[in-house]
Amino acid sequence: MTMDSRTNLPHGTKTKPSYVTAVSADLMTDTGIGTQALFGQRFDVIRSTDGASYGALYSIVPGVDRIDYIGTLPTSVISEPVFNPTHVATAITAAIFEAADIKSRLLGALPRNAALKGSVSGEFLRVSRVGFVHLKHVRLLKTQTSRSFTDFAADMLGVPYVWGGTGHIGVDCSGLVQSALAATGLDSPRDADQQELRLGLSIDFKDRAAGDLIFWPGHVGIVVEDDYLLHANAHHMCVAIEPVSAAVSRIGKARTTKRL
Repeated sequence: MTMDSRTNLPHGTKTKPSYVTAVSADLMTDTGIGTQALFGQRFDVIRSTDGASYGALYSIVPGVDRIDYIGTLPTSVISEPVFNPTHVATAITAAIFEAADIKSRLLGALPRNAALKGSVSGEFLRVSRVGFVHLKHVRLLKTQTSRSFTDFAADMLGVPYVWGGTGHIGVDCSGLVQSALAATGLDSPRDADQQELRLGLSIDFKDRAAGDLIFWPGHVGIVVEDDYLLHANAHHMCVAIEPVSAAVSRIGKARTTKRL
């Protein structure tokens, strides 16, 4: 069986645990960007040279012991030791305030699924060395959400298409699926072919319904109500919604349909 170079860490490889301290950072591979690493995401360093650290980026779902991608991040955007997050960001853009006051100075924003460690201060989560994030923009790590992954995916309608994007600034097709599932606490592989292989159960295309995933070579979309497809794509250059029939007409016959 051929090992997947995107995720395979040879047995016995020595690593040093760390985590991402930038809002997001592009993890680079030999062929270009692999994925966006998000704030608080685990990154185990294999080696560091000339300001760059090569290592293994783990799932955006905290505590999941699965490698998402192997590649290189700037050493300046990672820190050790690994921390134990208490919350995750649920808003597409979780504003960071200077104080526990919505009228205080805005310091920046965190992307959905950023892993945070903080203490509650009134209506805010105080995150050390970051700032204050409103509690309505985060959830406790161990709590469940009543929203479905299709609800979270629909939140991103109109977000720009960015190759390798997982939600900060932009998102690609598989990043949209991964981000929406992670927002509900469910782990997903990063790329479309990996998702096609590992997520859900195969069904007939004609039996598709809202919540199913449709795969083409190198592409994935989410079926939503009234037989529409929600997907991040380079044709619209954003997360767009269109009839499934229109997508098939432009992209071609679907290869696989999966039910989660």
